[in-house]
Amino acid sequence: MITRRNALLGCAAVTSLVWLAPSPAIAEGGAEPLAIISAKQGGVSELSLYQLKRLFLGDAVQAGGNELIALNRDAKGAERIGFDQSVLGMSPDAVARYWIDRRIRGQSGAPKAVEPAAVIQRVVARLPRAVAYVRLRDVGPEVVVVKIDGRKPGEAGYPIRANAVKPMASFWSQPGPRF
Repeated sequence: MITRRNALLGCAAVTSLVWLAPSPAIAEGGAEPLAIISAKQGGVSELSLYQLKRLFLGDAVQAGGNELIALNRDAKGAERIGFDQSVLGMSPDAVARYWIDRRIRGQSGAPKAVEPAAVIQRVVARLPRAVAYVRLRDVGPEVVVVKIDGRKPGEAGYPIRANAVKPMASFWSQPGPRF
């Protein structure tokens, strides 16, 4: 006989399996690549990882005789966290402290954050000196993907990825008695 308690436990188990299953990118062993983007007309086509890091740390970086403009994503988003970890080598807290320190010293502030991916691409398309990042799957026709150290996203050795959010453990993987 099925009791209300058993029915609720069964529903909870099925729900946890559906909601807590890892995404395909995580299941394949890594996070999704981030594409560095620039404008088609007058934008940059290639940067080194060092130049990209310097640009997003507020230093003046030139390409083709023009000073580049960095555009960030939301500080709490997986794209930004992954970018900061893979390019800047910093955690979200370390990045926040870095920008506070620069502000105290009277230096330039953090790059402007623009959301969502479609909007940041429209901004980059209209600003030839702008450089930003989006998930590879979100790249639209109005921008070009910038090579980093001669590699594009998806190629072996491409270093820039979105943050892989670890799924929470399911009910069934927890130690303890089973009903």
